Amino acid sequence: MLNQFLSFEKLIGSKLVVIVYWVGLVGIALGTIAAVLGGLGAMGVSFFGGLGAIIFALIGAVVGVLFWRFVCEMYLLLFRMADDVRDIKTMKSGPLA
Repeated sequence: MLNQFLSFEKLIGSKLVVIVYWVGLVGIALGTIAAVLGGLGAMGVSFFGGLGAIIFALIGAVVGVLFWRFVCEMYLLLFRMADDVRDIKTMKSGPLA
């Protein structure tokens, strides 16, 4: 296993992107919770201002999740392209020694 890690024959990036994706989702969720709580606190000063902040936070969360998914899928696409190119190279030149 250590030999595979040091030889760069198999990319671990696709597994790493999945972990980064989930960490990003947790970050988006925590940011949304903080923004909603901030909006609730702002309701004491201005009801409609606080309500607007809450609505903006929820819309921002949805857009953030969609954008984060798109970014992670783009990175996965790059890793899959590298795998496909390696497969084409292997089929064209024969198995590696």
